Amino acid sequence: MNDKVFKYCISLLVLTLSVSGAVAQKSKWKMQESSLMTPWAAQLDPENVLGEYPRPIMERADWQNLNGIWEFQEAQLTDGVPSGKKLKEEILVPFPWESALSGIRRQLDSRSAWYKRTFTVPAGWKGKDVLLHFGAVDYEALVYINGSCVGQHKGGYDPFSFNITPYLNAKGNQEIIVKVKDPGNEEGIAYGKQNNTRFADPQRFSYSPASGIWQTVWIEPVSTNHIADLKITTNIDRKTISVTALPESHTNQSKVELLVMDGEKIVATGTGELNKLIEVKIADPKLWSPDSPFLYDLEVKLKKGEEVIDQVKSYTGIRKIALGEGEKGLKTIELNNEFVFQMGPLDQGYWPDGIYTAPTDEALKWDIEKTKEFGFNMIRKHIKVEPQRWYYWCDKLGILVWQDMPSSNKQRTEAEKTQFETELQQMVKTHWNHPSIITWVVFNEHWGLYDPVRLTENVMAMDPTRLVTGNSGIDAGKPDIDYEVGHIKDNHSYRPPNCPFANQKRAVVCGEYGAIGYKLEGHVWDADGPWVHFNYKGMEAATAEYEKFIGQILDFKKEGLSAAVYTQWTDVENEMNGLWTYDRKEVKLDQKRVTEANKSTYEKKEGL
Repeated sequence: MNDKVFKYCISLLVLTLSVSGAVAQKSKWKMQESSLMTPWAAQLDPENVLGEYPRPIMERADWQNLNGIWEFQEAQLTDGVPSGKKLKEEILVPFPWESALSGIRRQLDSRSAWYKRTFTVPAGWKGKDVLLHFGAVDYEALVYINGSCVGQHKGGYDPFSFNITPYLNAKGNQEIIVKVKDPGNEEGIAYGKQNNTRFADPQRFSYSPASGIWQTVWIEPVSTNHIADLKITTNIDRKTISVTALPESHTNQSKVELLVMDGEKIVATGTGELNKLIEVKIADPKLWSPDSPFLYDLEVKLKKGEEVIDQVKSYTGIRKIALGEGEKGLKTIELNNEFVFQMGPLDQGYWPDGIYTAPTDEALKWDIEKTKEFGFNMIRKHIKVEPQRWYYWCDKLGILVWQDMPSSNKQRTEAEKTQFETELQQMVKTHWNHPSIITWVVFNEHWGLYDPVRLTENVMAMDPTRLVTGNSGIDAGKPDIDYEVGHIKDNHSYRPPNCPFANQKRAVVCGEYGAIGYKLEGHVWDADGPWVHFNYKGMEAATAEYEKFIGQILDFKKEGLSAAVYTQWTDVENEMNGLWTYDRKEVKLDQKRVTEANKSTYEKKEGL
């Protein structure tokens, strides 16, 4: 080797070491430890965080995930937009900044923060518009691209997006900055079970706050004229699937083509226009149910002449949920024109390490798989809206979902009422394509309740394909108040279940009961309490009580009861009443006996 080559190799080695050293020093992020961690925390890869396509109900082939390590800093009122400046900390998106998985795990005095990262637009996207998507940000987000504000969004549970094409540099790195403000339960906004004082003062029935970006951030290329959304409905009586492709912008030159697939086989095709319903007949349709969760694949193409200018994949399940008539004219809940008793757990959707955000997609799937293994055919998603992939797994694995609107336990100002109603509409519109969702719940136990008749009737009109509960827990604290609106009359009872007086107007359900709990050493969130529902000695005593309650439900079923919801799926922070521990590591009740008890509520016996 001559001197020139030797010096070049040494220079290259020094450069490589310095670059690799810079990369090693670049990231300050480190996962924090909470008092409990789930098994999936160890599987978390900061280079590939929740890498699955986040919106399976309307999927494009080309996209780029922006989850991962972002710069982070608490924001102050006097701050300017920190474009071109390095922030003080790092956070793992999309985990709330109070969570261990975020790497921050603390509350911010200002309740505001800056997020920042750079990205590049793939060369193959040239000539396309670029959409920036957020699955959810709690609560208010201001978004900047390369120093320019591209938009603002309020609401902690609904997805939003911006067309960022005009703000992109011609080439090279693109800078994204997001400013987030989350007042939490200090204001009358939709915040569910979050409580700002949770860290300093452990609560009994409310939990840790979950602020900031808490669902996937991603970009995707589209044509200027593209499909903005889909509206999918099915009708088992007419044997049809109907799809409306909603436009971002409309031109008369474009048409929509629909393909319905059973595996590789095309079973129906249709054509039409943007913003107009395309209905196709399905011969011998396979119906969706928890026992047989069959999904038809859909392909929707937007064409200009013969050129495909946009294409999305989706799916649907053909099923019907409606009120039926039982003995003595009492209303019952029917699935596919048959009465099916619904038995499910109350599911808060909390994780000890990620709070609002599951560590991995596999963790989301695990919760639903195990729920079915316990013999449940339904889940009540309690005052939280999940990422789209949670509903995808419910659709695919087959379980019925009652979807609550996240509530507030405060009196609202007129502006806060307007915001609440906007978010209620968004919850319905962004999730009404999921066959698993069969019921919308507008209010829970009178929390922040106002105009219940008007709001319930609004939801009924907006989505006539599902049932609507106006107030779950009409007897909770105000037993004399029943607004007699919606499809379902719902009482709560702790600990034994109860049965509301059945009638010929609404189906009756016990929307919460149970809370059979005990502390399992080594799996307790707060070692010093205060704990709630730890009133049993252990697995045997708790399981025997569970079976006793199921026996009561079977008697109530004879009186017209259509469904029951057991509290709850897992322990959550200081509540000790889960079928699983909060970390999802230990079963607390005998699974075989609980499964048999659950199935006894809806399985038909031979000869009957």
